[in-house]
Amino acid sequence: MFITISEAYTDRIILKQIVLAHKLRPTIPVTVIDEMLYKEIKMSLKACLAYDGIGIAANQIGINKSFFLIRENEEMFRVYFNPKILNSAKEKNIEKEGCLSVPNYRLLVDRPVQISVKWQEIENNIFVEKNNIFENEKARVFLHEFDHLKGISIIDKSCELNRAGKREILKQLSQQ
Repeated sequence: MFITISEAYTDRIILKQIVLAHKLRPTIPVTVIDEMLYKEIKMSLKACLAYDGIGIAANQIGINKSFFLIRENEEMFRVYFNPKILNSAKEKNIEKEGCLSVPNYRLLVDRPVQISVKWQEIENNIFVEKNNIFENEKARVFLHEFDHLKGISIIDKSCELNRAGKREILKQLSQQ
């Protein structure tokens, strides 16, 4: 399912505050397609745009459902429902990642350079299975958002922080 940026502004969608990393919780599968789900997708898109993100998971704005959005191009985001990782390459790449739930930090994260994934999209108001192989940056962004659905942030995944460093960032976030 694709959603255009203009669709985020077609009604009076309330902009929700981003949930910080220490408050992210695992999500539950999306099983019902209804008006509330479409509203939640639009709320997610509006929040992602407001914070200048390239992706956002539903639980980053307090929606306990297993979906996320990733920017496809200047005008459009793709919505991934109930995603699963089928396989990942042994080869990995370490790069800095930013996160809406960990503001003002960019942390080194080690991720596979290629992943095989499946997810659901909405077509004609029903869920349809999709799958693909993503590489490099697309794989990194997919895995980043996928982690959020499990309640995981870049603080948990960072390969540059020791336990004390992680605690310090979490302490700072909890004071915000």
